[in-house]
Amino acid sequence: MRIRDLVPWGRKKTDDGSETRSSGRSLVKSRDETQGSVISLQQELNDVFDRFFERFERPFFDRAGAMNVFSQPSVDVSESDKAIKVSVDLPGMDEDDIDVTLTGDVLTVRGERKAEREENKKGYFLHERSYGAFYRTIPLPPGVETDKAKAEFKKGVLTVTLPKSADAKRLTKRIEVKAA
Repeated sequence: MRIRDLVPWGRKKTDDGSETRSSGRSLVKSRDETQGSVISLQQELNDVFDRFFERFERPFFDRAGAMNVFSQPSVDVSESDKAIKVSVDLPGMDEDDIDVTLTGDVLTVRGERKAEREENKKGYFLHERSYGAFYRTIPLPPGVETDKAKAEFKKGVLTVTLPKSADAKRLTKRIEVKAA
């Protein structure tokens, strides 16, 4: 079915009551054919969107356990009265593969993931290698004591703690929320 078949103008009625386009083709279709075409179009559009958004939902590791080197690590940022804490999930990586820098009010975490998989079973030999670099930048609020920042890597999670300055602590003011 072409889009122009859906356009109502340019149709002519024939003697038997059916409609034709100026090309002479019959426009009479059964209800099932029309619904089938619309359902087919809907399914194709759903597939296109599913394939597009699938890229953002991929886990860090695929089902076979191989590292998905093209995904970005998950980052959690939390703030307390005393400090800002940034946690980055980096399973399967070593601290030597990670670079943490603080430039002005931007924290940058860079790294390179390397995955290698080898299987030698009866009838075949498999050897896969994949590499991928990533970086995440996290803007920080003013009043962070950058010279006292600490980074710790434990069980695949990088935690960067950035203490707040005395001025930042003093300037923070809670505002009470009242129901109207």
